[in-house]
Amino acid sequence: MATQQPSRDRRKASRTTQLLREVVKFARTETGRDPLRFLSVLRSAYPRLTISLFEARGRRITSVESTASIDELVTEDDINACLLERKPVESRSGARASLLVPVLVNDSASMLVLAIRSSRSRVDVEEFATLVNAYANILSLFQVSERDSLTELFNRRMLDRSLPELMLGLTSPRRRSSDPVSAHLAILDLDRFKKINDTHGHLHGDEVLLQFSVLMKQSFRASDLLVRYGGEEFVVVLNDTTMMNCEMVFNRFREKVAEHWFPEVGHVTVSIGAVRVEKQRLPIEVLDQADKALYHAKRSGRNRVCIYEKLGKQGLIKGYKPEPEDLDAGAYNEKRKLPTRRKSVRQPAKGAAKSAS
Repeated sequence: MATQQPSRDRRKASRTTQLLREVVKFARTETGRDPLRFLSVLRSAYPRLTISLFEARGRRITSVESTASIDELVTEDDINACLLERKPVESRSGARASLLVPVLVNDSASMLVLAIRSSRSRVDVEEFATLVNAYANILSLFQVSERDSLTELFNRRMLDRSLPELMLGLTSPRRRSSDPVSAHLAILDLDRFKKINDTHGHLHGDEVLLQFSVLMKQSFRASDLLVRYGGEEFVVVLNDTTMMNCEMVFNRFREKVAEHWFPEVGHVTVSIGAVRVEKQRLPIEVLDQADKALYHAKRSGRNRVCIYEKLGKQGLIKGYKPEPEDLDAGAYNEKRKLPTRRKSVRQPAKGAAKSAS
């Protein structure tokens, strides 16, 4: 018996090490941080368990994959204990046992992993929790390196990584549409921000940036990319939208900022330059075009939204080259219109021509 225990411990340590390597291997890749990928690793490692994953945003907990809500699977007391104590919670109801483990990203529970097992199946709670913690630690490291410390928005490093990936995944817009659905990128710049710092101090300037970032989180979708580009400049990438809707969304946000009262500072405005993201362009070109649109917004009075393509068509952007997609629907239809058939002039029959002569 004494010799069997060390052997069992070695096997357990070897298995845990192997599973940890697998988690680290996929989590370090760009696409590997997807929680569903982590869920698949857990399920393959523990085939006898029914494992679910839930996203936690404060007290609101939503399912990442299954249709069942967490309240149907575990008690509210277990959920509260897991969130407040930040540690695994085991419970039993008849022949069914459950294990709830928090995914702690920077000391905050961002997800909850729920494992349900029957009385016959066994699970090493310590090993299971170790894997979840390893995944959480990797997410924490990436969040620190890709998040702005003040606003908690993504930083420029994240934009440099994700924008090329987004552009590679774009499909060419259909030329039939005068306003195709695509991604749109905008640079947002707070107007006269230097004056705010000089007049009210950098502490109040930071508070303006913080509140501005909160307005951004409230105004845009979870699928949109929100970035603090540097200083008082921000970048927003809207996914799957038209240029008309892009302009409407940014104008609505601009008005929301203008109406907001910033403590000690008062009202602040923002200028926005936006451009459609094209697959055949380089990321630096897209950013440069958005910057040109922003420059025009600043120069023409601030507190406005300018679209690069619209400015180009109006001759307000030097060196603007219209893309084939810039053809409007009417021009496209005119181009593809079939030539009209000419009325044929009937030639008289040969016999009839002779008799007439």
